[in-house]
Amino acid sequence: MKVLKRNYEHRNLILFLIFSLVYLQAIYSLSRGESILNIEALKTFLKNHYFILAVNLITIFMVVRIKKHSDKMLLLCLTLIAGKNFIMLAASFNKLILGLNFVYLIFAFYFFVTWELEIAKASFNPLFSKRDLEKDTRFHLKGQIENVTNGSTVDVLVTNIDENGCFALIAATNESETKLESSAQYRLKANYEGKEFIQEAQLISSYDRGVGLEFKRVKTPDYQLDWSELYKVCLERGLFN
Repeated sequence: MKVLKRNYEHRNLILFLIFSLVYLQAIYSLSRGESILNIEALKTFLKNHYFILAVNLITIFMVVRIKKHSDKMLLLCLTLIAGKNFIMLAASFNKLILGLNFVYLIFAFYFFVTWELEIAKASFNPLFSKRDLEKDTRFHLKGQIENVTNGSTVDVLVTNIDENGCFALIAATNESETKLESSAQYRLKANYEGKEFIQEAQLISSYDRGVGLEFKRVKTPDYQLDWSELYKVCLERGLFN
């Protein structure tokens, strides 16, 4: 999975993981009565916490690449850091550390829940693999991606959809002549059971010859059906779970 555009949830989580290590080092120094800026204390911290540091770096990598089990790795990382903080609290029982730890737990829980919701989006879940031989025959919802700037269109098969976005597989006949750019603006179109569904969207991910698109919330005429309505129809017809 290649991420073409990152939202605030992605950036904030990466920053939170980095600052989690800074926070752990601060609590470590505070429990030992040492300065946070002490170089020797920092070296001792890195030596004694190399496992947590390794887990943190792996988690950051998985979050950046939006790997399949990044939520589980995130939970492990945050649990290790929070657990280590409370172990240091038990050794010193500093009221300041106690208060800071509870604040950290609140933020950790928030970031974990928001990341679980983020990686569950259809725009990050193609529902097919690069190794699949017959991807085109598995999906039956057809559509088009139109480049608003130059008016070019490409036929696609929708492989996953929710209320916020979708993942679309570029038809094999268009693959060699199609290049979608993340900076361009796109419009999704689909004709389903005699009704046309239109939605403004932006490109945020790519995988194999498919792309993930996030719907843009723009005001549309009352007579025009958007892809959130198409998603409801797909649920009713059992096309997607």
